[in-house]
Amino acid sequence: MDAWITHLGHALPGPPLPQAAITAWIERRLAPGADPERLRRISDRSGVAVRHATIDLLGAEGDALYPVGAAHADAYQRSRAFTQHAPTLAVAAVHAACPDGLPTITHLIVATCTGAVAPGLDHLLVEALALPRSVRRTMITFMGCYAAMPALRAARNAVLANPGTRALVVCCELSSLHLHAGPDDDALVAACLFADGAAAAVVEASDTPHGARLRFSRDVCAVIPDSADQMAWSAAADGFRLRLAPGISRVLAPALPGLTDELLGGIRRDDVRWCVHPGGPRILDDIEHVLKLSTDALAASRSALRQGGNRSSATVLAMLADQCQQPWSGPLAMYAFGPGLTAEGLLLERIT
Repeated sequence: MDAWITHLGHALPGPPLPQAAITAWIERRLAPGADPERLRRISDRSGVAVRHATIDLLGAEGDALYPVGAAHADAYQRSRAFTQHAPTLAVAAVHAACPDGLPTITHLIVATCTGAVAPGLDHLLVEALALPRSVRRTMITFMGCYAAMPALRAARNAVLANPGTRALVVCCELSSLHLHAGPDDDALVAACLFADGAAAAVVEASDTPHGARLRFSRDVCAVIPDSADQMAWSAAADGFRLRLAPGISRVLAPALPGLTDELLGGIRRDDVRWCVHPGGPRILDDIEHVLKLSTDALAASRSALRQGGNRSSATVLAMLADQCQQPWSGPLAMYAFGPGLTAEGLLLERIT
């Protein structure tokens, strides 16, 4: 039998928040030494028009976590907010994937890099979704934006190894709980790019296609040598802090042509739909250039960035769910990148 993605859905919390409004809100909270003009330039070049937050970022909750002129929330307060808000958003994504009701689930695989609590989000979802107490749970944490790929791979392996089983994958990220208003560029870039969102997928084994009809074909992974200092996600007293070196895409780019040839296995790049994680506009531009893709090949990635920001691990699953609302068939290549530096690719085929 083959492994298939049969259900897909995603959720965005709260109303869309204009990028300009968030930037003005951050500017009032800039750390000493931060440059307001630098913040505005980064925001203007982010490729983001609107973002979403699980908390009332521009209202009372935002003021409580990020007061003007005072110390911002500590890691404990941010963790408590994750426990409070993450299950609701994750459940909304599952309901979007399975509007007619969740089928029987035997394996639950949850990915997040914005919450570190125990019991974890996996345990909280067993309660919130009324899953069987016997469900096999796996948590994928701190792998960053590419975590959806190992989550899907784990789901595929589980259902192929255990006939009759069905795996639920949930990616849920609450980046709004880890905002830092400078003064360094790493913090300003993260504050202008990252957003909240969740996505879900159901994976099962079958000898015939059904549901979303997405068959797993091939996956690849590469850790880029001597790149561990290019991106890092570290715990601090005031939440998680992101290290983003300039020119990440230039470090990733040389590895992608060979990795893509391995992923596609002889399929022409122009004959593939692309679902590339929108880490930022420069990354998309450099990938388009190094892979010699057509100018509209990454339109879905740019649209996802513009309409929802970088939702870390939830982004590529959300993009895939949106693409499956359209009628098409054939191969689709997914790419996502994260700390390491790591590049993960997955080739799917939609069967009509």
